Amino acid sequence: MDPQAMAAMAAMPQDLPMFKAGPMSTMPNAELGNRADILAADIPAGGKTSARAIARMYAALLTGVDGVRLISAERLREVTAVASSGTDQVFGNASAWGLGYAVGGLGSAAKDSNTVFGVGGVGGSFACGDTASGIAFAITKNRLTPDFSAAIQLKRLINDAVSRGWPAR
Repeated sequence: MDPQAMAAMAAMPQDLPMFKAGPMSTMPNAELGNRADILAADIPAGGKTSARAIARMYAALLTGVDGVRLISAERLREVTAVASSGTDQVFGNASAWGLGYAVGGLGSAAKDSNTVFGVGGVGGSFACGDTASGIAFAITKNRLTPDFSAAIQLKRLINDAVSRGWPAR
């Protein structure tokens, strides 16, 4: 694990359940994620996809892609409504969840961005959809980090561009 990731982990409360799962040396890192056997394995808790593909899936949830909409607008409202909230018992942060998706944008509480739904991934990857703007967003990374700073920066750039009227319609 790289020194930055180790420092971030060391700064977290040591009684978090995630630290009881196994030794730090077993926590996922880029070396593990890029191994041929891991890439070929069918690991239910770990998706392997491109940012383009996962953003396309979120777009198909929001409005449809190439004539295919994965769920109805009514069902989308149901699955993205807050179903539970409180302190995440694994990571120790405040969280809000719909039915399968975290509710709220990166760096903001669900109450401040309740139209955003998505899921963060290992190493700072993130994907989401926004029912208000219709934007689907995803970032996957080839260098894992212990935070979502790259995703937050990209989200800000996209929000700024959209607020300026880009893309022109």
